[in-house]
Amino acid sequence: MDSDMNRRDFIKTATAATALGVVDAAQAETISTVNSIPRWRGFNLLDFFTPRVPQNDHYRTTADDLRWIADWGFDFVRLPMAYPRWIKAAARPIRPEDVYAVDESALDAIDQLVATAHQQGLHVSLNLHRAPGYCVNAGFQEPFDLWSDQEALDAFCYHWGLFARRYRDVSPTKISFDLVNEPSVRADMNDQHS
Repeated sequence: MDSDMNRRDFIKTATAATALGVVDAAQAETISTVNSIPRWRGFNLLDFFTPRVPQNDHYRTTADDLRWIADWGFDFVRLPMAYPRWIKAAARPIRPEDVYAVDESALDAIDQLVATAHQQGLHVSLNLHRAPGYCVNAGFQEPFDLWSDQEALDAFCYHWGLFARRYRDVSPTKISFDLVNEPSVRADMNDQHS
């Protein structure tokens, strides 16, 4: 939307155009391109979806997999991720002090997958399915609640800060970030059905 048209003007114009059934062609083009959202087509890659490293390479996305995705005409991959995958927490359930013990080699593996996807012209969306203090799925114990505990929010920001620094020079046409998957507030963060 050009700077001369604010939200109120847009609503008035859209309402009038709907009522009359006519819109100036130039204005219609301006309205249709405002906040246009890319139309991506692609797949979830589950390499970092679970907290534990799979015992075999069967679950690892390869360069050939990404080449096939691009060859089939897709342009997008989403990496749903669980933050315990890149922390050095041998003990389960995770303790508050565990969330800052980052395993750089695990983050390097994410970097490698992102770079390989970019080599194939694929946009990558990093999606935090399990964050410090939050997981949409049952079966995980978090030491705090993202929506009510400052410790959780601090840890959440710390983890996203890691990715922000790693990808600060990558164009938003190549990478995007979904801060938390399916956010919801529950009475007990560790009970999916509460």
